[in-house]
Amino acid sequence: MAGARGSARRQLVSRLLRPRNRHRSAGGAGVVERLRPLARPLAQIGAALVLGLVVVPAVVGAARRHPYFVADRIELQHRGRLPADVLRAALGLAERQSIWDVDVEALEARVRAVPWVRTATVRRVLPDRLVVRVREHRPVAILAVTDPAPGLYYLAANGRIFAGVGDDDGRDLPYVTGLGRGDLDGRENFGPQAIHRALGLLRLVARDAPGLGPVSEIHVDRDGGLTLLPTRPAIPIALGTAPYVAKLTRVGRVLPLWTGREAEVAGISVFDNQVIVRTRTPRAGTPGRAASGA
Repeated sequence: MAGARGSARRQLVSRLLRPRNRHRSAGGAGVVERLRPLARPLAQIGAALVLGLVVVPAVVGAARRHPYFVADRIELQHRGRLPADVLRAALGLAERQSIWDVDVEALEARVRAVPWVRTATVRRVLPDRLVVRVREHRPVAILAVTDPAPGLYYLAANGRIFAGVGDDDGRDLPYVTGLGRGDLDGRENFGPQAIHRALGLLRLVARDAPGLGPVSEIHVDRDGGLTLLPTRPAIPIALGTAPYVAKLTRVGRVLPLWTGREAEVAGISVFDNQVIVRTRTPRAGTPGRAASGA
């Protein structure tokens, strides 16, 4: 009886497993058959990928070295005082260099290091051209530095000292005086701040005090503030510290009172609530000084 049960059990297991095994066998063969048509294309794609990994870098390398891509044309877009050959030399472009190997950022940095250059951009134009655009600073004043070594330097509108004044350079600009090299060495902010205040005063005079005419000089004093020297009338006007707009307004009311007698005026000092006119020859009743309220 036990053996019969064992035989019956084996037959049952056989019936249960046989259909599943046949299904697996048929399904596996079907998958293989369905993939068989793709075998050749897949092999071709794999071969192409392998070939690309080997051939493409070689082709790219050959193109980079080809004379067709040698950067031998420089288009300079620039207007200003700097000679074109100076800017071309500043690029430092290697001879027979491929345009693909040009370090654009390095070229721009080298050109920006040239005095007078404000901005510089370099752009590649295939196959062999570099377009270089340069903008120069426009000087608005000349900084006259004293002690220990006197020197003249051009100032940009933003206060930057960007170039020295050469023997043959133009000097028909307002001067900023009173600063030494120690004021500009970076150890304190007085020098740069004084330059910004002086340039700001120049703009105010041009905008709000047309009666003063062109400015010849602005003198900086650490304790006394700013002194303005117009070209006409050539009278030093001590403005001290801000607010300068209100002080320029007071000067504009006082100066017309001295029209035709400017030679008598030694200087003008402007305070918050009055303007003092100092004369060269003492007037009756005053010890060489005339005061005018304004």
